[in-house]
Amino acid sequence: MTDLEPVDLELFTGFAAKIDPLMQSVLVSGDVEQMSGFVREAAWSCTERPYFEHLPEVGELYSAWMGIDDVLDGWPADYGTDIDALAMREFGLAAQEWLEMPLTETGFRHYMRRWGTRVAEDAWPSPGGVNRRQRPTITMAPTDLENFTT
Repeated sequence: MTDLEPVDLELFTGFAAKIDPLMQSVLVSGDVEQMSGFVREAAWSCTERPYFEHLPEVGELYSAWMGIDDVLDGWPADYGTDIDALAMREFGLAAQEWLEMPLTETGFRHYMRRWGTRVAEDAWPSPGGVNRRQRPTITMAPTDLENFTT
């Protein structure tokens, strides 16, 4: 097991100060596209210097937030008419938990680990949706390939 680099708390506090207003905006917005925009902006902040270079695991935070946004694209499941409600719920939960997170190394890592797990394909909540991994696939018998031409 690899030891994790310690979190630069001064840099993290500056990062949080940049992200907090975006997450507060998520909580007051009632529009799914607007909420998505705030979360995407927060995610893109993860790719900026010096955060990406000096905050361990910030790339996972980017992936987690963009994973929430992927719900609107029907990934990893097709949620049908539940899509906006699910996305708004997850955006709101991510924002609320971010704002309640202690500004400590443990708080930061716990948030990233929890959200990284939550948006992983196998752990994503599926209210009536069908995970893409569980959808039926088309298979061809070897004899079907004999008649296949390009």
